[in-house]
Amino acid sequence: MQRKLNSRLSNKLFFAVMGTAMLLGLLLSVVQIMLDARTARKALEQSTQEILAMMREPATQAAFNLDRIMAQQVVEGLFQNQAVFYAAISIPGEPPLASAFRDKQRIRYRSLMNSIFGQDLSYSLELKGYSPTDNTSIVLYGNLEVSIDPSNAALDFLERSQNLFISGLLQAIFFGSVLYLIFQGLIARPMTTLLGSLEDIDPMRPSQSKLDAPLGHEDDELGAWVHKINDLFKAIEKYNSKRRVAEAHVERLSNYDMLTELPNRNMLLRRIESSIQDANNQNDMFAVLYCALDDFKSVNLLHSYHAGDKLLLMMADRFRSELDPAQTVARVGGDVFAIVLPGLISHYQAADVAQRILDNVRRPFRLDNNTIKVSATIGITMYPHDAATAEQLLKNAENVMQLAKSEGGNRYQFYVANVDQKIRAAKVLEKQLATAVDDGQLELVFQPQVNLLTGEVRGAEALVRWHHPERGLVPPNEFIPLAERTGAIVAIGEWVLQTSCQYLRKWHGLGITHLTISVNVSPVQLHQSDIVNSVRAALEASAVPPHYLVLELTETAVMDNVDSAIRLLKQIKALGVQLAIDDFGTGYSSLSYLKKMPMDEIKIDRTFVQDMLEDPDNGTIVDAIIQLGHSLNLSVIAEGTETLDQIRYLQECECDMAQGYYYSQPLSEAAFIALLQEQRGQIRNATQRAAQSAQTLLNK
Repeated sequence: MQRKLNSRLSNKLFFAVMGTAMLLGLLLSVVQIMLDARTARKALEQSTQEILAMMREPATQAAFNLDRIMAQQVVEGLFQNQAVFYAAISIPGEPPLASAFRDKQRIRYRSLMNSIFGQDLSYSLELKGYSPTDNTSIVLYGNLEVSIDPSNAALDFLERSQNLFISGLLQAIFFGSVLYLIFQGLIARPMTTLLGSLEDIDPMRPSQSKLDAPLGHEDDELGAWVHKINDLFKAIEKYNSKRRVAEAHVERLSNYDMLTELPNRNMLLRRIESSIQDANNQNDMFAVLYCALDDFKSVNLLHSYHAGDKLLLMMADRFRSELDPAQTVARVGGDVFAIVLPGLISHYQAADVAQRILDNVRRPFRLDNNTIKVSATIGITMYPHDAATAEQLLKNAENVMQLAKSEGGNRYQFYVANVDQKIRAAKVLEKQLATAVDDGQLELVFQPQVNLLTGEVRGAEALVRWHHPERGLVPPNEFIPLAERTGAIVAIGEWVLQTSCQYLRKWHGLGITHLTISVNVSPVQLHQSDIVNSVRAALEASAVPPHYLVLELTETAVMDNVDSAIRLLKQIKALGVQLAIDDFGTGYSSLSYLKKMPMDEIKIDRTFVQDMLEDPDNGTIVDAIIQLGHSLNLSVIAEGTETLDQIRYLQECECDMAQGYYYSQPLSEAAFIALLQEQRGQIRNATQRAAQSAQTLLNK
């Protein structure tokens, strides 16, 4: 009850107004009392000065004549004033001519009054006159001393203070009451009336009842407030219907994809759960297909994100046209679709549908006068063989799709019992790879790069190998993608960079000063690490001249974010190192961007080199890449050379360098040094033979 009373606006106004008024009245009364105390003290001092002035002449005569009777009369005259409690006329060097003293008056609150007026007021008046022997000089006859008790003045002050305090509080109460009544009439009472009107409003149809402004408040703030409330009621009812439409739209968004209007993951899981119930009731099977496009990112990079969206829309239409109404197709991610095939008799039916989908995806798409070709990879799980729940069926289908992608993609693959084992093994390998650098399990091997004009080894490409303590040598195509996916490639890349620079320093110290060393830079390492500082630190630690270090980057690593990559490459180039594009021809780089990149070398991908003699198109591509590189003042290296005919063809095309098994497989550091020393010996012998032949000719 007390809480409800305090929560009412009228009561809050009363307490606020009266409290403020009382506080102000109290403050004003205190100020008036302080001013009155100051005035009373001055009046008391002035009265004392007047008494002393009146008694100056008779006191001076008494002191001059040493008249004790007259002096006593002066003192008694001073004592006629009730405030005087001590008076005396004194002569220098002699006892007082006359003096008197009486007790002070006893009053209440004397300590308080003493703090205002003082304990007593003592005054001394010098009694002077002309010397009897010399009328021109003034001498001191004596002193008139008076002490005043301010008790009477204090009593009068107390009485006046009481009156001031009471009158101040009464005035405050009066003015507070008047203000409260004004506020009550202008605010509280109209608000109470409006509250009663609001209680009659139907919350479902608020605009059917209209609030009226309180009388006399039609044009002020309360009237404006009532007007806004009425507008708000209209808006609420106006948007009620829109809210219902929006709720339906939100319900659709929670179950359907915004772009393709296909069912989303939530709806897909419900459809799978429904298929599980039907399969249990009818004792049959169904399949879940997890379909992801291969390299869909290149569509966005080469064309635009808008083109990518249009491709997904066309893909959704193809799925709809390919599948039966009883079969569900859903979009569960950016470029990922899932299909539920109910009522199957065998796995072959699922395989037939998967193959039709792959063939359908491979058909070219026509977008904005451009022909786009894509492929897809499908993972397939079967109920009840591969999982018992909707989530697990979808997850297993995704896992087997990822496995199929890692093995090349562009195909379908069924979920089999050992898929989980492979995934678990990959997870274990992932954890072990994270500590491979610290455990000293990595090793560098070097593949020579040969100058095709002179046949001399110009440099080497550093390749990392992982010697697993249990599995032995882990293939690079197995652990490098794993390292890139987990981010461990950053630490591995830094180790390769630092170790390569140390080896290069060692080789230069052996007198092999023409060698360069090429180090691969992963896309993850390029964009997710401080590659510039890493290169700078490796060069400073090894004291290797920067131009002997070549960093190799793939086209896709650069094209992921072209503008950012170009800025980063220029920063790396400013360190003095050389840059090379690896696997050139397999990516989607543009010549306009290639001109802007601060590159020094192009490496032709091995797929073109290996088939260039059998496939004329590949030979033309190799020749075109070499001519393109030379036109841009870039050196060209051919990878994967395995035969003498390939070397001769590359020499005819004026390719600068080559590397591959024709010259050497990747070698350990000791074997690589031995190869270099053997080559140097052969060159030295050939030089000596040429010199001997020249000398023989001269002698003849």
